[in-house]
Amino acid sequence: MRSSYTKWLGAGLGWMSAGPFGALIGYYLGQYLGKQFSSKRKRNEASFEMSLLILATIVIKADGIIKKAELDYVRSFFIKSFGKTKADIYFKVFNEIKNKPFPSIRSICLGINQSVNHETRLQIIHFLFSIANSDGEIDSSELNIIKKIANYFWISSYDFNSMKSMFLNEKNIETSYSVLGLKQTSTDEEVKRSYRKMVKKYHPDKLTSVSKDVKNMAKQKFQSLQDAYKTICKERGI
Repeated sequence: MRSSYTKWLGAGLGWMSAGPFGALIGYYLGQYLGKQFSSKRKRNEASFEMSLLILATIVIKADGIIKKAELDYVRSFFIKSFGKTKADIYFKVFNEIKNKPFPSIRSICLGINQSVNHETRLQIIHFLFSIANSDGEIDSSELNIIKKIANYFWISSYDFNSMKSMFLNEKNIETSYSVLGLKQTSTDEEVKRSYRKMVKKYHPDKLTSVSKDVKNMAKQKFQSLQDAYKTICKERGI
């Protein structure tokens, strides 16, 4: 039987940046994870992963309709990334707190900013785009929420628009330029320079201490970048 001490250890030390709501989550994580939640590393890990779940939920609820395809995508992602046992615990905690007022998006994002690097935050935005697109269409309200999160992550409009272009249903030459953050009037040298810059920024090898599933998303995004560059090169004959 897990001690009440472990529960309140989680409440006192988990999610301090999110105030009372964070303490509530910390309490339930301590209850379900027990001694596994007692180290600082485990608490930080659990806080980050619960943050992902809450950001995912905010995006899912953005259009006022909770769609099964989006929920299934998130559950599948969590199971693949963190294992079924851990994912089940996170969803149990989520069910305990889902009817409570969530903290502000800003406070969640600031907590994540302190825990992960810029490259990982880019992957989180890609993850949120993947959720919104899992039903085949990204609603404008979902797009606005993801944009707000990206702003709190200090992600530039250049990077945001590039990732958004990767999820456009219309794959054409204009989309390819958008993926590279360019216009069709850009010079050949600007195309090459932008491609080199984005390869350096988005290369999957830059990600450390993340799950295999996150790395797979990074590879998909990197492939989109390469495909866009090849399309432009073919069109220009360079």
